[in-house]
Amino acid sequence: MAALACAVTACSVIPVGVRGVAVENGRKGNPLGDPYARVIAVPPSADWSAEKVVAGFRAAMASVDDPRREVARQYLTDAFAKTWDPQSGVTVYKQGEPPSVQEGPRDTRVTLKGTITALIDQDGRYRTSGGQLNEPFTLVKGPNGWRINAAPPGLLLSEADAERAYLKVDLYFLDTELKGLVVDQVRVPIDPTSNFAKTTVERLLKGPSSSLRDAVRSAFDGTRLIDVTTENNRVVVDLSNRVAPDLVEPMSAQLAGTLAGLTKGGWGFEVRVGGEPYYTDNPLTVDAQEQAAFDPWMAPGDIHPYYLADDALWLLGKENTGQPVLGGAGQKDGTRTDPAISAHAQVAALSERGRVVSVAPLATGGEWQRWFTGTSLSTPCWDRYQSLWTVDRIDDHTSKVIRLTEGGQRHPVSAPDLETVYVSSLKVARDGVHVAVAVKDGLGEQVKIGTIVRQGDTTRIANLQLVVPSDGKQTIRDIAWKDSKTLYVLTGKSGLLEASLIHEPTSLPSDSRIKSITALDGSLLAGAEEDGKRQILYWTSSKWEPRVKNENGSTDFADHGPSAPAYPLG
Repeated sequence: MAALACAVTACSVIPVGVRGVAVENGRKGNPLGDPYARVIAVPPSADWSAEKVVAGFRAAMASVDDPRREVARQYLTDAFAKTWDPQSGVTVYKQGEPPSVQEGPRDTRVTLKGTITALIDQDGRYRTSGGQLNEPFTLVKGPNGWRINAAPPGLLLSEADAERAYLKVDLYFLDTELKGLVVDQVRVPIDPTSNFAKTTVERLLKGPSSSLRDAVRSAFDGTRLIDVTTENNRVVVDLSNRVAPDLVEPMSAQLAGTLAGLTKGGWGFEVRVGGEPYYTDNPLTVDAQEQAAFDPWMAPGDIHPYYLADDALWLLGKENTGQPVLGGAGQKDGTRTDPAISAHAQVAALSERGRVVSVAPLATGGEWQRWFTGTSLSTPCWDRYQSLWTVDRIDDHTSKVIRLTEGGQRHPVSAPDLETVYVSSLKVARDGVHVAVAVKDGLGEQVKIGTIVRQGDTTRIANLQLVVPSDGKQTIRDIAWKDSKTLYVLTGKSGLLEASLIHEPTSLPSDSRIKSITALDGSLLAGAEEDGKRQILYWTSSKWEPRVKNENGSTDFADHGPSAPAYPLG
């Protein structure tokens, strides 16, 4: 019957070690429901070997059409079936050598071997992982054949099975001030009875994953989803009740941002309540790009970078020529380094060998003002709320995170995981919630990404996750956010990496002259120096090219060339 079905529908069979049929379920004409591969689980047979039972159990764990894993439980003894919890998390692996089989007088052990590549939490949080997979399955033989009476907790899925069983989704939540959007990258189990948009919105209404739970808000609190349909080239989201009037715009931005990845045809959205228009006199329609209108940093547009040249701060113009900024920052000084630009025309920089951070308005008459003095300060960075961040390194094993507001007013920051290491760099993402740190401890230098949790005047850095591990030799020279999901990392030998919470770091083409980096959306700039000559390089997607021209239109600067590029909030 399976062969006949495949002959008629052109489906494929996925080899899983036992019978398991993958069929194509196409939703023709519906842009929210792409075809997906279904592994149809089959129950065990009494004549199967212990190894084949484990293979069948693994296939049943990957079955999308059996979300409660009822077929998978048939592979277990009655006692173990009562305690096995398939909802306790997922281990994603790459299989290595064939499973080993050890037969004993009372039971048989089948050990699955391979490499762990990722973990998926109960709330869908996906994190890359490592280490060897060496998981035993213990089986006993009864009247109905071999059954499993001990196995690893949760689900064990191969990389291919995980791709088939889970939908990659970017959920968008609100920062605590309702000013911007914060992405939460999760995996959502595919529901074959529902379209992808409904599955995604249902997950959105459940709230953020554990890493963001205390750091963001949702405009959907207090309502539930009835259905998601399509009508007249528009995705219709039907809710149980309305949200507060001041949350309508944030709710619309959350919805547009979350569904944008599934509706890649410019579809708009409509929100209804109980099947009726949201407003009594007209519908609530949401533009496909509402998220960018609500949060300009979602699509920042044409923003020009700043840089140091001729002992002053310059702004790069449209013709790739620059001019000094207004105020004291644009005057020759030569004592300040590591500029950081705010979203509201202010610059912060270090002086006195990295012991002092000062701020100047980028306006006529704007003068430098000392904000903080420490022992050894990291390059400052701004967040979207006009707070200035730096780290005071008391010694090689003691760091103190500093947050400053207007006039240098200091606010407490709790960061226990950073207090006993050397923090070489700290950069806040443009969403104001994600934060990246480069640290040095007993293992070497590494990069982590965490979240900023704001509670009144108190701020804490939590949920730090390793994204660039140490190899014992590498040094981290600089870090820069590409967007709120991806980080660029510059190593000591001018190597360039791209890192995130959900992918292993990947190498990018670099240039031995690069000393610092800054990025904004699709633009990556680097401060470069060779034989005393400085220049700003930009990545063209295929090679590094000089960016800044002098008054003669040349990219060759004899003295005091451009260096230390900086995008706002970069």
